[in-house]
Parts: sequence; C-alpha cells; structure tokens
Amino acid sequence: MTWRSPLALMRDALRGQRARDKELRNLVSNLPYEGLDKAKQPNRHFPSNAIKTTKYTLLLFIPMNLFEQFHRLANIYFVGLAILNFIPVVNAFQPEVALIPICVILSLTAMKDAWEDFRRYQSDRKLNNTPCLIYSKEKQFMERRWKDVRVGDFVKVVCNEIVPADLLLLHTSDPNSVCHIETANLDGETNLKQRTVVSGFLFEPESFTGVVVCEKPNNNLNHFKCYEKPDKERAGAGIESLLLRGCTVRNTDHAVGFVVYAHETKSMLNNNGSRYKRSKLERKLNIDVIFCVILLFAMCLVGALHFLWLQALPGIPPYLVPDSSGHLDGPSLSSFYTFFTMIILLQILIPISLYVSVELVKIGQIFFITNDTDLFDEETDSRMQCKALNITEDLGQIEYIFSDKTGTLTENKMVFRRCSIMGTEYPHKENIRLAVLGEPESEEEVIFNQRPQSLQTGWSLDAEDTTPRDTTQRRGSRHRSKVAGIAQSDVAFSSPLETEVIPDKKLLQQISRAESSSGSRKTDPYLDFFLALAICNTVVVSMATAQRRRSDNLRYEAESPDEAALVYAAKAYGFILLARTPDSVTVRLPSGEDLVFKVLDTLAFDSNRKRMSVLVQHPITKEYVLYTKGADYAIMELLGTPYAQHHLDCYAKEGLRTLCVTKKVVSAKVYESWLVDRQRALAAIDNREELIMDTAVQLETNLSLLATGIEDRLQENVPDTIMALREAGIQVWVLTGDKPETAVNIGYACRLLEEEDLLVIDGRTLTMALSPDLQERFVDLAKRCRSVLCCRVTPLQKSRVVKVIREKLKVMTLAVDGANDVNMIQAADIGIGISGQEGMQAVMASDFAISRFRHLKKLLLVHGHWCYTRLANMIIYFFYKNVAYVNLLFWYQFFCGFSGTAMIDYWLMIFFNLFFTSAPPVMFGIMDKDVSAELLLGVPELYRTGQGAYTFSTFWVSILDAFYQSLVCFFIPYLAYQDSDIDIFTFGTPLNTVSLFTILLHLSIEIKAWTVVHWVIMLGSVALYFVVTLAYSAICVTCNPPSNPYWILQSQMADPMFYLVCLISTVVALLPYTFHVMRNSIAPSPIVQARHLDRLDPSEREQWIKEWRSF
Repeated sequence: MTWRSPLALMRDALRGQRARDKELRNLVSNLPYEGLDKAKQPNRHFPSNAIKTTKYTLLLFIPMNLFEQFHRLANIYFVGLAILNFIPVVNAFQPEVALIPICVILSLTAMKDAWEDFRRYQSDRKLNNTPCLIYSKEKQFMERRWKDVRVGDFVKVVCNEIVPADLLLLHTSDPNSVCHIETANLDGETNLKQRTVVSGFLFEPESFTGVVVCEKPNNNLNHFKCYEKPDKERAGAGIESLLLRGCTVRNTDHAVGFVVYAHETKSMLNNNGSRYKRSKLERKLNIDVIFCVILLFAMCLVGALHFLWLQALPGIPPYLVPDSSGHLDGPSLSSFYTFFTMIILLQILIPISLYVSVELVKIGQIFFITNDTDLFDEETDSRMQCKALNITEDLGQIEYIFSDKTGTLTENKMVFRRCSIMGTEYPHKENIRLAVLGEPESEEEVIFNQRPQSLQTGWSLDAEDTTPRDTTQRRGSRHRSKVAGIAQSDVAFSSPLETEVIPDKKLLQQISRAESSSGSRKTDPYLDFFLALAICNTVVVSMATAQRRRSDNLRYEAESPDEAALVYAAKAYGFILLARTPDSVTVRLPSGEDLVFKVLDTLAFDSNRKRMSVLVQHPITKEYVLYTKGADYAIMELLGTPYAQHHLDCYAKEGLRTLCVTKKVVSAKVYESWLVDRQRALAAIDNREELIMDTAVQLETNLSLLATGIEDRLQENVPDTIMALREAGIQVWVLTGDKPETAVNIGYACRLLEEEDLLVIDGRTLTMALSPDLQERFVDLAKRCRSVLCCRVTPLQKSRVVKVIREKLKVMTLAVDGANDVNMIQAADIGIGISGQEGMQAVMASDFAISRFRHLKKLLLVHGHWCYTRLANMIIYFFYKNVAYVNLLFWYQFFCGFSGTAMIDYWLMIFFNLFFTSAPPVMFGIMDKDVSAELLLGVPELYRTGQGAYTFSTFWVSILDAFYQSLVCFFIPYLAYQDSDIDIFTFGTPLNTVSLFTILLHLSIEIKAWTVVHWVIMLGSVALYFVVTLAYSAICVTCNPPSNPYWILQSQMADPMFYLVCLISTVVALLPYTFHVMRNSIAPSPIVQARHLDRLDPSEREQWIKEWRSF
C-alpha cells in the first residue's frame, strides 16, 4: 500500500464529504478500476455495504457504558453520595461498603447492555457475511459477501434471494424486462410488486461507460429519481426501476442491477431503532421523585439544625470527640457536616432500584400481553406485537380514540356490489346477499363455488336461472370453497369475498348482445366497462414457481383490495386478465378471443390526483384509449359528458365505496405532443414528481363516466367493540376520506353515531375549523360530543386533528389505523396499527400492532387496566417501602444527637433493599389482578374508575402511612427495651424484623389475586431474611468495625420479648387498614364491588352485572 501524507488524507476526506453532501451523485462502473488502489477508485467516497449497529467495542465498553448510564441523574446522585462518604468528616458508613448498591445497579445494567450489544454484533456478522454475486473482470459473476459490495458494482440476485443493496435494475431473465419483488421485510406487504428495467438500456457490463446521476440518499421508500448519461441521450428512471435492499426477488430467475446506494440504502435510513416514549405515569413518577428529594432535604435540614439544641446544653456531649490537637468544630460547622452525613444516611429515601424494577415489570407485562390467546388471529396467524416497551400502562389511560375506517373498522376485503353503465344501474342482488347475511355460518352459505363456463362459449344466460336444486348443489360445495380460500391465503386479496362474484342477469344479457353484434363490438360501452376493470390497474398475473406453486387457476397479485375486487368482477363476466407486462396487457373476452393491448404509459396513483390511468392502444381499432379510475370527487370535475349522480349518491348512502371508471379516446396528434412532455418529465431530476403529475393531469380531461359500487364489510364485532369503548368513557372519532353519505352509513352500522350526540364534519369545513381563530370553538364543540365523524379528510388533516385535541384538551389519545396513515398514529400518545389488507406502513410505525379491531377491546379494557393499576400500585408501594424503612434511621437520630449513627448493620441494610424486599413488588407489578378479565369486559365502566390509582393524593397518603408505620415500628420496640442494657444492634434487629413483616404484610393486603407464585415469593423473602441474617450474625465478627453484629439474631430469637415486640408492632402498624375495610363495607367503590362479584358463581354474577349496568 502506498504511503500517503496526513495532508493528502485530510484533503481526500474533505472531498469525500463534499461528494456525499451533494444533492446529485455521479456514479460510474467499478470494472475498469478493479484491482487498483483505493485512492484511484472513483466511487471511493461512498461508504461500503458493511453494517455496524453495535454501540460499544471490547476495549472501550466500560467507559462508554458508564458514560451512557451517567446520563441518568439518579446514577450521578448515588455515585456522588458514595464518593461523599469517603470524606471522613461527613461519612456515615464504611466508605467501601457504601459503593455496593450503586455498583450492583450499574453492573446489572452493564450486563444487560453488553448482552444486547453482543446480539447486535452477531446479527451484523451474519448479515455482512451473506453471500452474493458480483461481476468481475473475469467476465463472470463471482461469489462475494454483502460487506464487499460497493457503489458502482454490478450485482446479480437470483429467485428467492434478498437484495443486498439498492440496485438500479439493468437486466432480468424475464423476456419482458420485468422483475417481481416482495417488500415484506420493508413495509410488511406480501403482495408482489413489479419493477422494470431502465428503458432503452442494453446490458453489457464491459462496455458500460455511462454515468448514473442519482439523488442524495433519503428514507422515502416510494420515491427515487436518477438518470443515465450515455453518449447520446439522457434516460430517466424512478422508483419503478429500483430494487431496494431487503426485498426478495420472486417469480424471476435472476436480475442484475447497478449499485447506487450501499450502506446508505433506503431501508438502512429507515432503521431508526425502537422509539422511546415517556408514559404519563413515568412523568408523574419523576415529579414524585423530586418531592422525595425535597422531603430528604427537609429531614436532613432538621438534623443540621440540631446546633440550636447543642448550644442549649450545659456541656459538650460525650459523643463529640475532638481531633488529635484537641480542637472541636463549632455548632455551625458541625451542622454543615451533619447535613451531608444525613444525606448519606437517608439516601435510600430515593429508591435506587425503582427504575430497574419498573423496566422488569414492563417486560413481564408485555410477555403476558403478547401471549394472550384472545389477541391471536388464526386467519392471519399473527399475534399482538408490542414495539414501544415503555408505554404499556398508558393503555389504561386513554380518553380519546381516533380511528380510520378502511382496513380499520372494515375488513378491506371488497365485494363487488353494484355498477352503473350509461345511466343504467345493475344491482347484483346475489352479491348483496354475500354481505347482508351476517350469521357465523352464513359466510359459507353465500360464497358459491362459481365454476367459470367454457372460455370458447362464454357465459350462458341459463346459468343465472337459479333453481332450488342449483342452490342446494352450490351450498353443498360451500365447505370446499371456504377451504380453498384458506389454502390460498398466501395470495394477496384473494379470499372468497373478493374472488366470488355472481354476475347480474340483466348485465349478462347486455354483454351477450354486444358480443353478438360485430358492428358495435368495437365501441360498445358495456365491453369498455369491463375492459377498463381488467386493464386499468397494476394487478400482476404471477407465474407459479417451486416456492409459490398453487392450482391451475390464475393468480393475481394486487396492491389493493379495490383492484382485486374489480379484476375478479371482470373475470366473472368473462373478461379475464391473462398477462401483464410493462408494454402490454392481455385480456380474454367472453367469446374466448384474446386481445393484446399495447401499454403506452401508466399514470400511477398519487395522493393528490386520487386516481390512476392506463393509456393503451386498442388492438382492433388502433385507437389510443385512456382508461381512468379513481375516487368520485376526483373524477367528476374531469368529465366531459353528463353523468348519473343519483346512482353514486345511492351507493354512498348504502355505505358503498364509490369508484368511478372512465374512458377517453386520444387522437394520435394529441398523443404525440403529450409524449414529448412526458419523456421530458421522466428524464428530469429536478421537480420530477411535479412534472410527471402535470403530464398526467394534462391528459386526464373530458372523460366519459362509468360507475361502480364496492362494499368494504365491517370487521367482526366492531359495533360491540365501539359500544364497549364508549361505555368505558372513551370518546371515539372516525377520520376517513370517504364521502359523507358513506361515512355516516358506516358510522351507524358500527354503532358509532347516535342522533343526540352526532357531529359530522367534512374536510373543507375542517380546514376552516382548525384555523387559529376558530380552533378553540371547534374543540369546545367537539368535546361536548361523544362521537365525531370527519369525512373527506386528508392524511395531513387527520394528524392535525389528533394534535389539536391532544394539546388543547390535555388528554391521552390513541390512534388506530389499518393501512398507511402513519402521520396520524405518530401524532397520538399511542399508535396502534392493524395488520390489514392494504399496506403495513401503519403497523411498521406503530407502538402496538393487532390483527383485528375487536382486539382493541381487551387490549384497553383488560390489559390496559391491569398494566396501569399494577404499575401505579407498585410505584406507590416502592415509595412507601423506602420512606417507612429510612424513617427508622431518622427517628433514631433524635436519640443519638444526629451523629449519623445507624442501629442496623449496614450490610443488612443493603440486603434489605437488594434481596429481602426487591422481588415481591416486582411480582406484584407483573401478576396482580384487581378484577378478572371477564368482569372488566362485562362492565366497561370499570376502565374509567380504575384510572385514579396514581394521583397526587394517593402518593401523599402512602407517604403519611409510611411515616405512621415507621413511628410504630420504632417506638414500640424503643419503649419495650427502654432502660435495659441491650446494645445498639440488639435494639436494631427487632426494628429490622418488624419493618420487614410490616412491609410485606402491607403488600399482602394490596395483592388481590393470590397464586402459587405469590406465596413462594412472599414466604421465600421472609425465609431468605432469616437465613441470611442468621448466617451473617454467625460468621461476621468484625465485618463492620468497630461494631460487632456477632450472634445478635440468634440471641434475640431465644428471647420471648423479641416475638412479642414483633407481633404487637406489626399489628399496630397495620391498624389503619381497618378504616379501609370499614369504608369499603359502607361505601364500596366500583372496583371493590367488582371484586365481590368475582367471587359469585358465573350465572349469578351475570345477573348482577345486568342489574348493575341497568343503573
């Protein structure tokens, strides 16, 4: 390797930074430079494909991890106190021993971090050493590793392999120059997507002399722009020619691409790690920790002010020992030292292990949530997913729910219901039956095993004359049809609801007339309608492979359920989509004739236009025909002929999704002029998207309308779920892009809307309502309504509504979506994604993921309630436990002149918090159940009443309870041993034992559902205390000089006074609980009443629940 000066290295580094920061990058092939030094490589400035997600190195792990942990103020606090204890004038304990608690906490956290980082290291190594094929000077593809891939390489990916880097597609084995990929690793979608080779490119690696100009890397998975600068003219390419890292090649033997991004791939830029959200309970916890700090300082200040008492004494107390020179500090300086001594002595008032315990509890809660069989969906074989580990308790605090409609409340499994052609409406009554019958078994009854007629003879009108015998035969095949649907579940949007369409008899007659009339066949509107359904989409007709083989039926891969429903509807009428390539679409007519339409261009769907178009050349008429489909409001303004608006209104009122399908014949002159603008837009690098959209809008004018109505059925138990959430006191809003009529119909169907509390607002009005001058009035109006329905709203408006309500009303919000409304679910306190039929972006960006909307009921009303009450009660118990224990030391200071002396051996004090009382509260926070799941689901009102477990008052009541119990646990033993000759540790041992009994019995009273685990941990903690203390007293003679704890507990246990003191102190300390018992007996809270109902027989309990809810 050639030596290079530091100046040259610095200069090269600056050049590399400038190259990486440029908005456009110029990339060339690495082949001519293969084997040369790195300094001579033209693409050397761009990072390699090796990944490194680890945070630490072996040599620097300890300093880096400590630096990471000291970002927590609590750790700095305890380390500072441990260091302070090394100062002789203020120390309260043996200095080395004072380091043990914080060292244990830091060590446990470091071990956890090391294990997580080691797992990341293993994952990185496995991924970096994955084999791949890279083209070399030997004129063949050589096997290399993913870490060897560089920008400018030619990489070959074979079928069912994962793409190692972002590749610009240059060649495929497919004769139509297409490659099918599956993006499940990126966005969760399993349907195949089609990518095309860069137009006009002949793949010859050795002669590749062009320059690929591409944009700076970004994390937008749906956007890419680049162009190639060969010798002659510029060829543009977009996302349709980019194979993203992490995608899997399907149905294509092999594909070859040019590496444009290696380490800076779109998938890597989207990998931001797990999100950290701070829960509402955690924010309250931090405030209460501050209160504890204030309380600690107040107690230390009491100790520091003892100099007033010292000045009143006639002489110098004997425990104030002068130094070697005979000097004795004055009262003021002594009080200053005492203040810090008291901080060291009472430091455990701040619970050092609380945050670690909270993390353990949340991990346990997540385990039980994700393993709940009621949240498992057998149809999709998916279970509940928790992606945000810090906000499980917020599930029990929800006040507002914002929900999308499509794919969230509905199945997003479309049923072709009605269509309107040339002003004539065709109701498809059999398909109406498909959705109306709602019994569990009716789904099988209405899914007929429709067998297509012979392709040569087409559909027969006699086939629609359904006799009782025909119906019986069809119903007899219902089981086979359903089983077939399940077996084909790996195909996107191919359940029986989408695939089984029963043709309308009247419409079949029209098609037959058009087929028999050869003169009108070329321009018949009925044929055009179904040709548009078959052509105007992005549905892929995939080829069977060894990995994805199925029956002889055609297999369609649709990007949305709308497209699947329309293609299957066209197929039901004999217009069968046979093949699709970038340049052609093959459709078989009912007569059996195959038509190959030349695809001139596809104007893809975008959120601004709300439509898509396909421009084709008719194989018979040679006309240029533009087929367009989209949302009704996006199509109406583009029509050049009158249309049947009343049919669309009727469809919307019935809750159908109204899609408009149109046709336009484009003259050759207009097409040629438009093509020039289109090619210029496709090759642009600046404002490419805007230019492409402008060319699409330019062509989509003066359209002729055809209409269709598709039903998106409600998911199972949606009405019951929404009703239960409303009864729980949660306000439910639905934000949808549908028409008002459609949205209102769905709102009533799912029991969201009622006449007396109804607010429906459309997108245009919502824009005005959210303006600064009307925002307050809108929020005031909305909070008075139990339900709000926003229709015709954009994704941006949805997220803004969530933000406004959350910020103005200061409420806990939850957003749930089953498709792609990422902004909305990220704007809420909790985002929940539903793994639906159309898009998984919401699931990928969510905090929790479920497979059905009905799972929201148990997730919130049961698990949310449990998680919140468990964690809230555990945190309150932690504060109580530490205050009650540390106050024993505080009361003792009044009898030792605030000298900082402890009457309990410091080792036993450490063991008390680390071992004797650490496991019970964690178990309590993970496993306690104040009310059964059945009762929480049966009485949703309990959700709201259970939200007051952790308030300002409950915190201070527990602190006062701790002060009372500490007084009892100290002064009863003090009075019992007063005027005796026992030593300091003989006095402290009963205090330690009584405190343990009181604290554990306090928790035993709080536990509402005892299990074997509870008994084992509670009794085990008591046994551990005696075993460890007895062993320590037996073997420790001078462990903590000058004190001597030898044989202390053994002597105490031989004295009856010890048992009497323990019994009386514990009983008196727990006497305030008799007040709670009396209060719950006279005026029980709803939670207490629910616990009483849990003890009844199921039948009697059900009757009580009905009577209770009637009030």
